[in-house]
Amino acid sequence: MKRRKLTMIGAGSGFTITIAKELAAHSLFSDWEFCMMDIRADHVQGMAGKIRPILDKASWSVTVTQTTDLGEALEGAHYVITSCEPDRYVNWAKDLSIPEQFGVYQVKGENGGPGGMIHGMRNIGMFMDILSEMERRCPDAWLMNFTNPMSILCTYFKNHSSVRALGFCHQVHGSFGVISEMLGMEPGELEVVSAGVNHLNWLFDVRKRGTGESCMSEFIEKVRASKYWKKRFENIPEQNFTLEVLNTFTMYPIGYDDHIIEYMPFFWEKDEWDEHGVKALTEFYQGLAEQTFKEVKEQQLLGREYNKPPFPADNDHPYYAEKPCQVIVALETNTPTYFDAINIRNNGAVTNLPGDVILDVPGLAVGGEVRSVHVGELPPGPLEICRRQTVLHEMIVQATVEGSDDLAVQTLCLTPYVQSITQARNIWAAYKEEFIDYLPTFR
Repeated sequence: MKRRKLTMIGAGSGFTITIAKELAAHSLFSDWEFCMMDIRADHVQGMAGKIRPILDKASWSVTVTQTTDLGEALEGAHYVITSCEPDRYVNWAKDLSIPEQFGVYQVKGENGGPGGMIHGMRNIGMFMDILSEMERRCPDAWLMNFTNPMSILCTYFKNHSSVRALGFCHQVHGSFGVISEMLGMEPGELEVVSAGVNHLNWLFDVRKRGTGESCMSEFIEKVRASKYWKKRFENIPEQNFTLEVLNTFTMYPIGYDDHIIEYMPFFWEKDEWDEHGVKALTEFYQGLAEQTFKEVKEQQLLGREYNKPPFPADNDHPYYAEKPCQVIVALETNTPTYFDAINIRNNGAVTNLPGDVILDVPGLAVGGEVRSVHVGELPPGPLEICRRQTVLHEMIVQATVEGSDDLAVQTLCLTPYVQSITQARNIWAAYKEEFIDYLPTFR
């Protein structure tokens, strides 16, 4: 049988380290080719040196190849993992600072608000080439994406490509491992059922591993009593606003404060930020080199000390493993496998949202597919937040594909952070001028 090929696009990303750890953990990958591709040869070469000691620990051989050529990387691939975008942090600061010029303030804006919109438009422009090459060189391959904004990109994959695609984020899985540790339990001791849009899942149920009874009431009680949800601690994910949302909407939002607030313009007033210890990411990212962030992330993933947070206590705990390789194992061996969160079509998982929108829901890899798992009905408040976002994601994709200024302005008008049509027009004009090189359909 022809050697199986797994390609990593954006091999300079720290996610390459997590994938290498999974290749060394599953014997299925014996004699596979792991093709590392990045537009910068020094990034590929540097990462190859970092993952070699990881792969050498395995009892089987994985052949590592390197290239800067997208077509070569995709030729004959069976699976393609993407974790790529140019100048991520430099552009991210601009995503937030430009709307600030017109009175629109976001703390993060990676996936939601004006920042999430332009972030998605830039990365759709990048994925146009990737998907075109996949359709030509490996049309039957699975695309497994880490790149954000996840929901927007997966909506683009769904609407404008024949490639089979899945979106992976450690938000639900990873945050509940950390939450377990914060509450004095082991990662994986709490098993969750949740659904929503990426970076804002809503908790339907939680159970202790190995039991058949819900412990939701006990969990909520512990959250409300825990110091980690009441006060901000340095180097620990903030969940103070998470508690505010829980108390307001009576449903727990999964994803830490800096994720969930991307979709919540009813976040604390700007003049309350200092009181709550909140800083916009513009204060952190502006003026710092892109490579600084890559180095920090890689040191954390390699287990080195770099202002290491107390949670997770062990980054290499099996619970925290990323999921693409586990999905590959399930598909290759036809072993039915449950995943607590994958970005795919709703298909009835949330019964009061359209079936064809992209949601972050439980999935089951079975019969050569990854299928959504029924969760239930969202109550009115959480429902409207998710419904609004899925509509905006569809509009962002359409605006980008069509190169439509009108649709871009319409989308900003409907983005809850934007309060006037004047703001919408000004933000779009400034975004377009700044990022036109990333927006091929608008040139």
